[in-house]
Amino acid sequence: MPSGTPVLLIDTLLAGIRSAHKDPSCVGIDLTGSERRPTGLCVLRGKDATISVVRTNEEILSAIDAAGTGLVAIDSSLGLPVGRCCAEDTCECRRYGIMRECERILRRRGIRVYPTLIKSMQKLTVRGIHLAGLLREQGYGVIESYPGAIQDILLIPRKKTDMALLRAGLAGTGIRIHSKGEGVTHDELDALTAALGGYFYRAGWYEAIGNAEEGYLILPDPARIPERYDAKNPYRERDPISRYDDKDRGSG
Repeated sequence: MPSGTPVLLIDTLLAGIRSAHKDPSCVGIDLTGSERRPTGLCVLRGKDATISVVRTNEEILSAIDAAGTGLVAIDSSLGLPVGRCCAEDTCECRRYGIMRECERILRRRGIRVYPTLIKSMQKLTVRGIHLAGLLREQGYGVIESYPGAIQDILLIPRKKTDMALLRAGLAGTGIRIHSKGEGVTHDELDALTAALGGYFYRAGWYEAIGNAEEGYLILPDPARIPERYDAKNPYRERDPISRYDDKDRGSG
């Protein structure tokens, strides 16, 4: 297990979720910008994470419906920068930029992140906003997640560093990983990380960075991870925590 990874973090999270009278479940989605490419999906319930790969919005919605949970965490920007009306570079709104406040905050903290409307992210952002809208219309609570940042906060290596260590780090939290496929993909592990972020939200141990107009990014509150919160922790000096409320069906 990677050095610094909280041991059996899942037990602590589940206790917090139950104390908050919430349902210990969440669907995590590592979304891609095209229905032709694989999207990772994780159904996290209790300590058990069932991971799989889907492609179309219809498949995603069907899997979420079958999961029977009220909370969905999506790895995608779910809002546009202030002043932007669309994602098109040819629109006059392009003068308002491509980055949101939450991304500026992450960069100040030293966390690698792509701007919401950089060319390579535009289709993903549009798809994420559309999917979140569909889910909210159906009564689901939807939060924006960023697995890379969550992994940084928990001192778990990202997929581009070492995928085996990423899987070991996630398993080291106490989560039992079950795969529907022959192997495990990085998309599925990021979906699991998004769902884990949803557990911090369920427990109320989260930080919402950004603003209401552009949308909030939900991350674990480092102060709730004692073994991570020391003088060397780059998250010790951070922006004030704000709370974010969204309709959360079936949360108890």
